[in-house]
Amino acid sequence: MAQPWEDSYDSAQKRTEDTRRKMFSDAIREKVPALDNSLIFMTPSEVLSAMESNLIIKDFHARLKHYVPKEKEIALLFPDAERKPWTRGKTNALIYRNLYTALKSTGLEDKVAIFTLSPVLGVVPEEWYDRMPMYDSSGLQSYMVKRRGLSWNPEDFRRVIELSGGILAEFMERSHKVFGSWHAVFQAPSVHQRMLEVSLDRNPLPVWTHPSRKSLADSYSHVKELLRSITEPERGKKR
Repeated sequence: MAQPWEDSYDSAQKRTEDTRRKMFSDAIREKVPALDNSLIFMTPSEVLSAMESNLIIKDFHARLKHYVPKEKEIALLFPDAERKPWTRGKTNALIYRNLYTALKSTGLEDKVAIFTLSPVLGVVPEEWYDRMPMYDSSGLQSYMVKRRGLSWNPEDFRRVIELSGGILAEFMERSHKVFGSWHAVFQAPSVHQRMLEVSLDRNPLPVWTHPSRKSLADSYSHVKELLRSITEPERGKKR
């Protein structure tokens, strides 16, 4: 049986962690007001638990299985962003503002269907951006978790990547014939790259990959350069 002082110590530790978590959660919400406070995941274990049992997340996964995309020339897989929503004309996420501007300037705006790579939701079609679960998955960034003094579980992280990669593989299997070609733009290395690799290992469909060593938020011209490789296939890498 635990001694009273042990109970007091454990209780004090829990109160301290709860206070710290609330402080981080409030800071995240202040930065991104659109977030659902119940969908802020600060560790890999929290993300994994949400993917396995959170009703909002599970409902999204279920709806995705019945999603039927509209035919377009190109399917573009693009990373999720911390700031939400990502809606065209409404977003504060730099990588999406850069993407929309680059699509327009390269003449691809009407030819591309955008699908967001999300380690929590798997895939988010552009037309769902306004009604998707507004989540925060900073718990999958090891430096962020450790900086917050929280627990980093590498096995749970690997499991999240396996699950999200599996959702992506199933989505692409159902949808790959709708589009003339598939392309993926992502920063390397990244969680998005890893989930894409899991997906293509499971289901090796043809996808042109366009990795970037620089942040996609750096500049519109950098994203435009990456998109040019969609119209010039020799500049991309096919998997």
